[in-house]
Amino acid sequence: MIAGVDLDGTISKIGLYNPSLKLPMWLFVVLIPVVLFVVPNGKTIDKLKTMKIQGHRIIIISARPAWATVITANWLRFHRIPFDDIFCTGFGRGTRERKLEVAKKEKIEHFFDDNKELAEFFNKNSIMATRL
Repeated sequence: MIAGVDLDGTISKIGLYNPSLKLPMWLFVVLIPVVLFVVPNGKTIDKLKTMKIQGHRIIIISARPAWATVITANWLRFHRIPFDDIFCTGFGRGTRERKLEVAKKEKIEHFFDDNKELAEFFNKNSIMATRL
């Protein structure tokens, strides 16, 4: 199975991105490095490790800005969080659609997210999604 997983609020314990908030870019520039000190959600990491052992491909899809991809990948590696690829689609208008586009392109079969609305959006667009 190819699994897609959200990052903020799902893998990390805090949600840096909230689609209902319109935050200025400079705030993300300040917050992204701070997120490096956030401890990941242990239960989610255990599930990801189990999935990886079972042979699943894990793709992280985040609404973080594209320039945060390297920092985010390093954070994942530092915390030994298994993943095969990472996509930072950017925040703001069209975030859900960009995440869905990546999910379809990567042939994701199941997407895991903490956001109920995003899970419903994916389910309506033919990708099984479950809240974690």
